[in-house]
Amino acid sequence: MKQPTKPQSRVFAPMLGLPSRRTLYVLTALLVATGTAWLFAHFGRQDDALPSPVEPWSMKIHGAAAMIAIFMAGTMVHRHVLPGWRMRRNRVAGIAMCIALGSLAATGYGLYYFDGETLRWLTERLHWGAGFLLPAVFAGHVCAARKSRRAKPRSTRVDTAM
Repeated sequence: MKQPTKPQSRVFAPMLGLPSRRTLYVLTALLVATGTAWLFAHFGRQDDALPSPVEPWSMKIHGAAAMIAIFMAGTMVHRHVLPGWRMRRNRVAGIAMCIALGSLAATGYGLYYFDGETLRWLTERLHWGAGFLLPAVFAGHVCAARKSRRAKPRSTRVDTAM
């Protein structure tokens, strides 16, 4: 009589594949570049000057890239964030990334829907600050992950009971 075997838990490596990493790098660069371009075009003009054509185009590209980035962040939860958390890898930098991405998504929503001068002003500043901090937080996350992979090899088995 064959003994029942314990079902094997599926193991995912928390490291993203090369296409996903490259897409994230390009999206991050595009988001920072288009956000910065909008800020310079909007605040760099004279008061009596006409609006720059850079403003609407940078926001259109920024919004499209943000939608893709939010989609990618959602898909990474299952294949990257949760396995990394279960393996106890890079938690501080991972939490910082989640906070940065969450604050950008929330303030981006606020920029679109919030009304009122004070709330709008605060939301803009928070979004700009989080946007300019994102590359540093992202680089810190990547560097911490590379350092932890070099430091000591960890078990590839992920316990699904956690």
